[in-house]
Amino acid sequence: MVYLAVGLGVLLGVAGLVFKVRDGSNPAAGMVLGATGGFLFLAAGAVAHTRRPANRVGLLMVLVGAGFFAEDLQVSRTPAISTAGLLLVRASSGFAAHLLLAFPSGRLTSRVQRLLVAAAYATAFGLPSAAALFYDTRQLPDSVPNLLLVADNIQLAQAANRIEETIGAAIAVGVLVLLVRRWATASRPLRWVLAPVFVTGLVGAAATVAGGVVGSTGHPLYSAFLWVYWVAFCLLPLAFLAGVLRVRLGRTAVGDLLGRLHEPLSAADLQGLLARSLGDPSLRIGYWRPESGTFIDGDGQRLRLPEDDSQRAVWPVERDGRRVAALFHDPALREDPHHLDAVAAAAGLALDNQRLAAEVNAQLTEVRASRVRIVAAADAERRRLERDLHDGAQQRLVVARLLLRLLQERLDGTVDEQTTALLARSADGLDRAMEELRALARGIHPAILTEAGLVPALRALAEQAPLDVRLTAAAVPRLAPAVEATGYFVAAEALTNTLKYAHADQVRIDVEHADGRLRVEVTDNGIGGADITAGTAGTAGTAGTGLLGLRDRLAALDGTLTVHSPAGHGTVVRAFLPTDDPR
Repeated sequence: MVYLAVGLGVLLGVAGLVFKVRDGSNPAAGMVLGATGGFLFLAAGAVAHTRRPANRVGLLMVLVGAGFFAEDLQVSRTPAISTAGLLLVRASSGFAAHLLLAFPSGRLTSRVQRLLVAAAYATAFGLPSAAALFYDTRQLPDSVPNLLLVADNIQLAQAANRIEETIGAAIAVGVLVLLVRRWATASRPLRWVLAPVFVTGLVGAAATVAGGVVGSTGHPLYSAFLWVYWVAFCLLPLAFLAGVLRVRLGRTAVGDLLGRLHEPLSAADLQGLLARSLGDPSLRIGYWRPESGTFIDGDGQRLRLPEDDSQRAVWPVERDGRRVAALFHDPALREDPHHLDAVAAAAGLALDNQRLAAEVNAQLTEVRASRVRIVAAADAERRRLERDLHDGAQQRLVVARLLLRLLQERLDGTVDEQTTALLARSADGLDRAMEELRALARGIHPAILTEAGLVPALRALAEQAPLDVRLTAAAVPRLAPAVEATGYFVAAEALTNTLKYAHADQVRIDVEHADGRLRVEVTDNGIGGADITAGTAGTAGTAGTGLLGLRDRLAALDGTLTVHSPAGHGTVVRAFLPTDDPR
């Protein structure tokens, strides 16, 4: 069908040139440039269809050229051909509107576009037919009879022409608005495709407007504007062709890609290299993880597969029949499938290697997440045990202590001294049990930490210590429970080790939250010599297994714990913890 339209267009072009030469009223330059532009539309459309047969842009370009030549039939001296020319006097305008709105995909993607194109075809082929019924060409010099003439009514013919011009102008404005909107919302790859057509079209339109403003063939600038218009008209089909055949323009980029793939590349470098090769800065790579059936990024984070729509498109990458990755790209690249396929094939091995690295990162991420969940679960269990001890055993001991006191008061003076002493010893034992239970509950998880936060809990810890403990804390907001608990237990364990081994009489606790990190530092003036790697509890010169466990706890939260303890110069226990946003 396309090649048949090309043949018909060539026939119409040759016939139009013959008719114009015989008519003798057309400037030679205009005939040559107009014919050049028309034949370029035919040739460029044929090439575009040959290279991209599934894209309708090639067919539409051919129809624009054929319609442009069909408009010249009205100058024929043969009545039948001249009458046919009257019906096709606007033939190219409908095809041109369709081409502009469908470029570069060849598809009309919205209801508004389809309505505008339907109106353009109705105006181009319907209204000239209505006007021809009332237009008597015999009134013109050297006239040719209009075989469709029904009645000689110049008013009706002119009214039909005015309606045609008004509707045509409205359609032109609508097409212009859609094109401006498309350019404003287009991504960079799509703009590279649209730019030649838009620039050429704007130059031609500006030359037409300027010529209309000048308004006279005798003006010295009129011929210059006319030449600019004809040159733009001749370049327009080439601009359309450049957009349709954009695959050929990507060969150099693919060659550069092949050269760079021999170098070691990180996931970010590979993504940037593919983005430059495809001309799409928004390109993202998703690596396939068969165990979970999901895509992940280079850091191992799960990616949500975007919908394959007008906003994002997905190009799968396979190697040896295995799914390796997917390229999440601008939909404009779908019009260049050969380029996409070449880039994906060239980068297949590199993408497969990066997929393995991304899978390792995903596993590490899962391990870190599981460690965080274990820490959170342990803290939750500590809080539960503290509440159970406070609300259960401790309350029962308080009730038993009150009952024992009441019994002492009731039996006062009625029993012997030995019984009185036993009751007193029992009451004192209950008091000591309650104190030990409170200490146990505080060691498991102090209630004040949950209720008031890290700094008040550390202040209470310092006040209960049997030596001089000074707390220095800037404004520390409420943090995640796991972070607050870890910071508290670092200080508590360091203080316990100081009391057991350091022979110190002063301890300083410094707490600071800045730049998304919590710093807890405990310094004493003891004998030093502590070693966190010794792994032996209860011997002088060691930090004990408590800090070893805390170091693992901090590592689970991506934190660090260091112990600096030179012999004879005291000990500094320093912990850094990344924090989430303050609660």
